[in-house]
Amino acid sequence: MKTALTLGSVPGHLWRLTAPMILAIIAHMSFNLVDTYFVSKLGSLELTAISFSFPVVMVLLNLSIGYGIGSTSVLSRMIGNQQNDLAVCIGSWSVLLMISISLLLCFLGILSIEPLFRLLGAQTEHIPYIEKYMIWAYPAMALRMIAIAISGLFKSNGITNIPSRAMLITAFINLALDPILIFGWGPIPALGIEGAGLATFLANVLAVAYEMYASIKTYHFLRIPEKLVPEAKESFRQIFSIGLPSSVANALNPLSISLGNYLLAQSTVAAVAGFGVATKIQAFFMIPILALSSATGPMIGQNFGAKDKARLSICVRWIFGSAILWGLVQSVSLYFLAEPLSLIFSDNKSITNVSTHYLQIIGFSLIGYSFVILTNSIMNASNKPLQAFVLIFFRTLGLFVPSYFILKQMSLEYPVLWSYFLANLLSLFLSSWSLKKFYEKHIEKM
Repeated sequence: MKTALTLGSVPGHLWRLTAPMILAIIAHMSFNLVDTYFVSKLGSLELTAISFSFPVVMVLLNLSIGYGIGSTSVLSRMIGNQQNDLAVCIGSWSVLLMISISLLLCFLGILSIEPLFRLLGAQTEHIPYIEKYMIWAYPAMALRMIAIAISGLFKSNGITNIPSRAMLITAFINLALDPILIFGWGPIPALGIEGAGLATFLANVLAVAYEMYASIKTYHFLRIPEKLVPEAKESFRQIFSIGLPSSVANALNPLSISLGNYLLAQSTVAAVAGFGVATKIQAFFMIPILALSSATGPMIGQNFGAKDKARLSICVRWIFGSAILWGLVQSVSLYFLAEPLSLIFSDNKSITNVSTHYLQIIGFSLIGYSFVILTNSIMNASNKPLQAFVLIFFRTLGLFVPSYFILKQMSLEYPVLWSYFLANLLSLFLSSWSLKKFYEKHIEKM
């Protein structure tokens, strides 16, 4: 007996899984975009402070996403192999473990706010604003990490509408609460940048509550396990063998942004703020690829578990054909919309100049970043995490760092921005070559 994702139209399944995730990721990205928009009205110090906090928040999120990739890979292959009861047991234990991890990271994060952000290049005048935001952002991210772990249970079963609904609801709540808590309303005092963090925290409380209820009462994917089954040891070994490198790999992108912030901070504060605005706009234009990547995991995982070579081949063709089409849309859109989009977040000419320049450059190379993300998703779903990690490492650090030092010696204006361009472009060729080798070795010989 085949599962839902191993039957029917491949394009239809990809669209059915991708469409809700586009909405979910838009909602997810909106937290930072909405916070950035309202905080920018407070002043340049607050905008710079939230720009420093963005990569740290993304590190925590990407750590949990990496863990979710590992569990989704294992669970989807179990489901494809008709081991549904084992998938429920292992999935429940994986959520309990993420709860413990997220609470520990939240506690450590709150204790280390000042030394961490000073290490990242924040100046003394930025620290008070960073502390006010992160004191709520850390608990909010702990809740988001738990929600991502629960979302993995739904995604491995080919269900993406529940995570999507949860994020949409909380995005609207965050949007409604931000102006009220930041600027005050009636008896509610103006909390400034602290209000942005509090709004995000309250919104994420509802996200966890909704997904927890749906996973326990509606779909019965989550239950309190009585004991670990004998197969659990091997299952968790696989989860961590995929999850740990995936967590590190996913954290490398925001770490690369933090490195960019640090290098830009050596010049002007406006460069950091402009780069922060640009990376948020770039993230918005990557939403379709991130959504497609979320759909890729369960599609490849279940068909890999079912050893369906024909459907795997069709999946790969549709995934990368879609990426090429979106890459063309990205490059043209960012070139013409870079300045008006930057002006939404700041009217400071120095800030918008940096943001506009970066977006017009980077847009033509994002196809390479897309190929890395999708190749990474295919390899993780097929239990090949180390190859996936190597791709991410080269794109974020292995190609970026040498490019920066070479371009800096050439006295090129904005060497940081051009280094990201080169890293993306070279990653296009590296990921294409890696995918070809992977396909020949693991799919053609299936």
